[in-house]
Amino acid sequence: MYVFSYFCIVNRKICFISLLMLLICFVIAVMWYYSSIPYYKPAIEQTGLTVKSYTDDSIRIAYIGDSWADRHRFMPHVIDSILCENTRLSVKVKAAGVGGLVSKEIYYSIFNNDEVKNIIEWGPSYCIISAGINDTNKKMGATYYGENMRLIISLLLRYDITPVVIEIPYYDIQSSFNRMDVMTKLRAVRSMIWTGSLIDCIDNYVRSYDEMLTKNNWQDKVVTIRRNQWNPDGYNDSRLIYVDDKMHLNVKGYFVLDSCIAMNLKFTFDNRDVIAR
Repeated sequence: MYVFSYFCIVNRKICFISLLMLLICFVIAVMWYYSSIPYYKPAIEQTGLTVKSYTDDSIRIAYIGDSWADRHRFMPHVIDSILCENTRLSVKVKAAGVGGLVSKEIYYSIFNNDEVKNIIEWGPSYCIISAGINDTNKKMGATYYGENMRLIISLLLRYDITPVVIEIPYYDIQSSFNRMDVMTKLRAVRSMIWTGSLIDCIDNYVRSYDEMLTKNNWQDKVVTIRRNQWNPDGYNDSRLIYVDDKMHLNVKGYFVLDSCIAMNLKFTFDNRDVIAR
């Protein structure tokens, strides 16, 4: 009888501990769920910029965004050189970016990062935007990316700045996922579950961007630098234009991309001249 009572007490303790653990897991899951909601919400529209305006013929080009924009500051001046030679106008390029930023953070950086804000308030004619690599790498969601790009483009158009969007490029997204440490990979997996993103989700995010342009009738107001214009063979030739991490451009890569951007802008100038005539 004593042994039976003892086992009943032990079983009740085990049941109590098990129920307590389940309750703790449930509370953690609920907290995880609700803490994730703001993280995956797009940016909220901001105001408060004072953008200069000019009447001269000089061409001012801003380059903002993630690490691709940040690293551009240290690259040869390809865009301005090509445009100066082809337009005979004064061309100035200013770049500022922050490595690791997703599209929502890039939008907010226009207001909260002094360097980025100063470049926009400088009053550029064009603004090159590098965004989306970190969105796809962190699996933030195609709708999230599309909405944040809408906010960035809408802001620039409001100040008569032509957006020049670099389409999310080919990069070794699988290798980037494999290199993540345990906690970063867990966050990425959580995001994949939350947003329905696959490891290689680039095409879905590009599709969301294109749908956003069409919905807002911005196809003729935004210059999009398509990845197959400057990297037509996809990742097959990316070894020649990327550094060892297979995610960032080397000097040759910037030369190829910047040359493509410059020729797209030249085409834009030529069309405006035809319309003006």
